[in-house]
Amino acid sequence: MIDFSLITILPAVTLGSATSAVPVARALLEGGVKVMEVAFRTPEAAACVRAIRDEVPAITVGAGTLLSIGQLREARNAGAQFGLSPGFNPRIASEALAMDFPFIPGAMTPGEIEQSIEMGFRLLKLFPAAQIGGVGMLKALRGPYGPTGVKFIPMGGVNVRNMNEFLSLDNVACVGGSWLATPEMIREKQFSEITRNAREAMTFGG
Repeated sequence: MIDFSLITILPAVTLGSATSAVPVARALLEGGVKVMEVAFRTPEAAACVRAIRDEVPAITVGAGTLLSIGQLREARNAGAQFGLSPGFNPRIASEALAMDFPFIPGAMTPGEIEQSIEMGFRLLKLFPAAQIGGVGMLKALRGPYGPTGVKFIPMGGVNVRNMNEFLSLDNVACVGGSWLATPEMIREKQFSEITRNAREAMTFGG
């Protein structure tokens, strides 16, 4: 697992075709972003991961929105270097451990956090972060769970205007968001805009 405490932002990108994967990855890399998440929301997601691994090796690519063991295996076989889920599914989490595949389960309740900790996970995705209390929620979680060393990647409602509020918390490893490379930008091939967004985010969060 890469050290996400050394990462400012994890862009979550939904790609409809493998042909768009490489230019998007290159645009993010040019903006200073060295890690990205490809959401498994389209049939081409695995092909996109494979294309990025082959042609843009300087960027670390993970697979997100993994909702089944089948998707987990597909992501790993495509070359994903880590995986994420929006929620906590113990079957998927257990399979990731059995596969020795770096995995970040999602959590939004104390119960899910405790189950994740019991399984050995110390990095969790908090989703949807803004909708469940945002910074206030994370501050509240520091008391009971701070001693465990668990850290969070808040995603959902995080943007360039509020990202530093999240990053200022010691139980936040990095933030995630989809605004750097939206489906509209990708569809319209606005790669320079993606690079600009990446640079802006790195400047704000640096």
